[in-house]
Amino acid sequence: DLLRAVLSRPLLLIASTIAIVVIMFATRPQLAPVDLPERVWPVEVFAVEQGDEQPVLELFGEVVAGRRSELRALVPGSIVEVGPGFREGGFVEAGELLVQIDPFDYRNNVAEQTALLAEAQASLETRRRDLARVRELYAENNISEQALDDAQLAVEQQQATLEQRRIGLERAKRALRDSRLTAPYAGVLSGVSVDLGKRLGVNDKVADVIDTARLEVFFTLSNAQFGRIIESGEQIVGRAIEVFWQVGNDTLSYQATVERVGAEIDSTTGGVVLYATIDPDTQTLLRPGAFVRVRMPDKKYPQVFRVPESALYGSDTVYVVKDNRLAARTITIAGYAGDDVLFTSRIEPLVRNGDQVVITQIREGGEGVKVEVR
Repeated sequence: DLLRAVLSRPLLLIASTIAIVVIMFATRPQLAPVDLPERVWPVEVFAVEQGDEQPVLELFGEVVAGRRSELRALVPGSIVEVGPGFREGGFVEAGELLVQIDPFDYRNNVAEQTALLAEAQASLETRRRDLARVRELYAENNISEQALDDAQLAVEQQQATLEQRRIGLERAKRALRDSRLTAPYAGVLSGVSVDLGKRLGVNDKVADVIDTARLEVFFTLSNAQFGRIIESGEQIVGRAIEVFWQVGNDTLSYQATVERVGAEIDSTTGGVVLYATIDPDTQTLLRPGAFVRVRMPDKKYPQVFRVPESALYGSDTVYVVKDNRLAARTITIAGYAGDDVLFTSRIEPLVRNGDQVVITQIREGGEGVKVEVR
């Protein structure tokens, strides 16, 4: 009996523990289920309309001189006169005097060559009269044939001398003209390096003249941009662009036309260099070396939708709002316009004109999510 009593105590303890646990589970408080309200996400929307789009490329470029001439002295001498516009940055008209080299020696040379030409002309007339008399005597057999030949040779030699005098006179006149250095066309002077009284040698530099009516802007298109326009079949040469020059707080705008494509690929950017001619304006403030902003029309995209890039989920999905819930639409991206996406919709269900496309990125974005348009 003692052994039975000892063995029964653990069993009694286990049974008591089980009974207590059962009682506790049976008497624990019951939690009633609570129905949480569905979360509503505030979103912004953009009403889309299908149409043709042509984005604008925002680029940067530099103004260069379309025509620039280096002016040098053509004859030696001292400068005795300078034109009123002959100064650094001065504007000159075509044919306007820049510098006058002392013309004294050149005028005297013209006079001397003129006198020599007149002398040669008179001598030729004398030789011709002599030849006429010799021919008469030869016809009468009063002189030899050798005398006739000598008279004819004298005339020919004097004709050659006369031609040399004419050439000498033309050279003297040209040297006199070259003593007066004038602007070859209207433009702005740069690099003025001489002044009154300075003696010039042949080929000494005087100044540069920049044709402000033929300024160009060069800028670079990336390979992707260049290829996109070419692949579309559109022409790059002849395309109108806008040029903007920031001067202090003012922005000056100019119209330009793409004239040519650079001969080489830009080694620093790997892009294609374009040159555009700025519409002529001889009195423009624009100067070579100015850095400018360029706006150029990109490829045309026919019949596309345009939305902010924030409307894109993944690579091919946007959401429209239907009955205050998100409805997914699969799209095909056609291109970009700045921060906007251009796309087409060809997979059912389609994006249609007037659809409200969500442009707010939400973490829980997905089919059927409830939203509130704000």
